[in-house]
Amino acid sequence: MSRTLVPDSDGRLPDPGELFTRRVRRAAMSVLGDSEVGRHVRQLCDSHDAARDSILSQRSAGALVVAFVGATGQGKSWVLRQFLTDPSTAAAIPSGNNLDEATERLIWVGASPPTDLDHRQERFVHCGPDRMYSLGLPYVLVDTPGSTDDRRHIAEIARRALAMAGVLVLVTRRDQMRSSVVNSLAIASEGSIVIPVVNAVRKQDDALAADTDSLLARIRHAAPSSVVAAPILIDDFSVLERSEGDVADKAMSEIAQRIADQISSTGGPETRIGSRLAAQELCFRTELQRLLGDQLPSLTLAVQRLREAADALPREIAESLIGGGPPLRAAVRSRLRANLLTDTDAIWFPYRTILGVLSLTSGAWDRVVLSLAGSLPSLIGAAWTSARNIAADAHGTRDIRDGLKRRAAAIVADRLGPLAGRFRAELKRLHGQAAGETIANSTANRGDFAMTTDEPMIGSGRGAVVADLAGIDVLQEESQRIFDDEVQRVAVSDRFAMVGALLGTLVFWLLMAGPVITLYRSYGDASFNALRNLSGDLSAFPHPDLAMLLTSLLLSLLPTAIFAMLVISWAQTRWRIDRAEASIRDNHQATIRRLQQDRVLRLRWDDPLLADAEFLLSVNADRKDATE
Repeated sequence: MSRTLVPDSDGRLPDPGELFTRRVRRAAMSVLGDSEVGRHVRQLCDSHDAARDSILSQRSAGALVVAFVGATGQGKSWVLRQFLTDPSTAAAIPSGNNLDEATERLIWVGASPPTDLDHRQERFVHCGPDRMYSLGLPYVLVDTPGSTDDRRHIAEIARRALAMAGVLVLVTRRDQMRSSVVNSLAIASEGSIVIPVVNAVRKQDDALAADTDSLLARIRHAAPSSVVAAPILIDDFSVLERSEGDVADKAMSEIAQRIADQISSTGGPETRIGSRLAAQELCFRTELQRLLGDQLPSLTLAVQRLREAADALPREIAESLIGGGPPLRAAVRSRLRANLLTDTDAIWFPYRTILGVLSLTSGAWDRVVLSLAGSLPSLIGAAWTSARNIAADAHGTRDIRDGLKRRAAAIVADRLGPLAGRFRAELKRLHGQAAGETIANSTANRGDFAMTTDEPMIGSGRGAVVADLAGIDVLQEESQRIFDDEVQRVAVSDRFAMVGALLGTLVFWLLMAGPVITLYRSYGDASFNALRNLSGDLSAFPHPDLAMLLTSLLLSLLPTAIFAMLVISWAQTRWRIDRAEASIRDNHQATIRRLQQDRVLRLRWDDPLLADAEFLLSVNADRKDATE
């Protein structure tokens, strides 16, 4: 079902990522209420929204944002100062080791402050382009708090900086290259241009080369959508007795060259906004699944089992649509006879009439022959068998057309009832309620998602789950098309039907021609004499015996009927029915798989609470499907 996008209060249409976050938040309010895990999920949604806003906000007025990230004490502030040629401005950038107020805020450095500067969490240091190292394009620098700071608001500030930056300069000391902090920073940099900087290198050795390769591999593995440059090594001038200026000049030249090369090869940070949004979405879904899986194992298991059953049910129910055995074979036989009758024109009289009668009495021909000899029980048996054939054909057609609806309700009730009861029991336990209490929503503004356990559920004695199978009509249309196509594929050809009609008609009229010709010749001679003499005797006209005519008719019909029986038998031979049945089953199963993959054929919940829980815990499955 398509949804109409409703503009926000500012008239802006929400994008799909924003709608997804709203859906997660609303589902968390519905299922988790004000529980601890519910609050965690809503906080995760808030952080994700802030990160998305940071990527899309363009706060730097089109200038490239270069953010410096790293653990506390890695030297990232020192690296940032090398971009500044004005000593007074560089002195305004505090070291990350100093526990002053500045280390708890983002520090922007550039020609103009970002839009919507938050003075509580951000600080701006003015520096004109003529006092900054030239990168060939306008840019602003952002110094972030140390990522090892365990204070939540500090970590959130650093997260916002990672989301805003088009280029991340990831700084780590030589002796901290194997730290797990690097992995977390790399994950947070997904979609950006990453410039790894290894600081305080005291000597060049084989271990350094191996650690550098390992660092690069870890970053690329943790952030596969990022563009990662080759690491830059900065010597420890305090140990190697080298000039700080020489080391800084060399490092700055290499960093600037790396940034220029990556921007030139990728088309600039603006071209990677889509990748950064996708990476942010992936991180959000992964964290959401981890959070729910860690803190709601029982509920997760209950909903996963419910989801597995719901995913399997459409195939099981749909496969039962085509049925099998006598109903399907009777429908195929009926259609083969109908095709033969349709391909036989009405001019082939009375062969076509005999063909139509025999189609109704298929399977009772032996009784028909006996009934012609005057056996009343055989006549009754033939009529009974014909009626049964008609009923079987009608049942086969009805089984193909309406079989799904007749089976769906019972199967859904039998399979999903117990699983839904287990889900609701886990939900009650999560909310700390007794077994007989109603699941109440702790949030007053849930609107149309409010629901209680007093609502009916599928399954006897446990309440019932309201669910229906979407895509039934499409599947039925496809099933009917498959049935028609496969029966037509094995049916006899039009030429065969015409040749059979010609031979059958010749058989009848060759046997019936003698009495007819004799009768019409006598009638013609008497008429000619009466017209010639303008008088005549009525006794001269033939007076055929009715018994003789009936006998001639029966003697002519019997061979024609036997021939028609042979034609019908050939048209509905066992191998044709077997081939049609096998092809119908195979194509039907392939159609079911395709409709399921296209999400046309699926189980659709009418219970908002179950739908919200299934949505929350299916995020990881959807993410896997998207990456495969």
